[in-house]
Amino acid sequence: MSPTPVPQPAFEPISARGLTDDVYDTLLDMLTSGVFEPDAPLYIDRLARSLQVSPTPVREALARLESTGLISRTTRRGYRVAPPMSAAQMRELVEARLVLEAGALERALEDKEALVADLRSAWERHRAEAEKFSDPTLVFDVQAVHEYFEIDWSFHQAILDHCGNRYINRSVNALSFSVHRMRQTIGAGATDAPIAVAEHAAILRALEEGRDEDALDALASHLRNVAARSTQKDEGVDEGVGDVRKDGRSGRRTV
Repeated sequence: MSPTPVPQPAFEPISARGLTDDVYDTLLDMLTSGVFEPDAPLYIDRLARSLQVSPTPVREALARLESTGLISRTTRRGYRVAPPMSAAQMRELVEARLVLEAGALERALEDKEALVADLRSAWERHRAEAEKFSDPTLVFDVQAVHEYFEIDWSFHQAILDHCGNRYINRSVNALSFSVHRMRQTIGAGATDAPIAVAEHAAILRALEEGRDEDALDALASHLRNVAARSTQKDEGVDEGVGDVRKDGRSGRRTV
């Protein structure tokens, strides 16, 4: 009597899984770089032709991207880029970041020497990158502005990396997709570079001088200022701001 075959688990082919991941990463980068306009339709077949893949990995990638909040899906309209955030949504986002990041900074102070060293390194990179945007005659492509935002975020990530709480770290990073939505709302390439560098410097300086409470206050002020600048985008208050135009280039907003 032959043995009863043992059921084997069904494994998705590695090549197919890898292709979906590649499509996901490509679309995520396009969404966070401001390639798509807010509320723009995302046609599966058209994206598949552009990426030179079949519709299946595009469909699977879009389904995963829906959880980021960067896109949405309705029965009749299909997938679309998320619409612009309202002023109320932007304020709520900053309030959530304030609660989480203030708690992260308090915890990170337990390893203050290492924290300050990493913040100093992140700030130096941020300052150097921001200097590229100081010339009002220059224009920047979407990728350049996207890279700036990544370096800007690394200052906050340094705090999260030292907070010793993986759930706070994950929670704040989950909000990063909403931060990208906010940037898309105010102009995907908009960057308040000189102001952000100065506000990060205030946090760092307070920590280096042993003024921990002032550092917490400076972090809170920075995040609240981000919200204020974002909701005042039409008033031209952002000094040294670059905007990505619809042709994919970035200019400077005048004050």
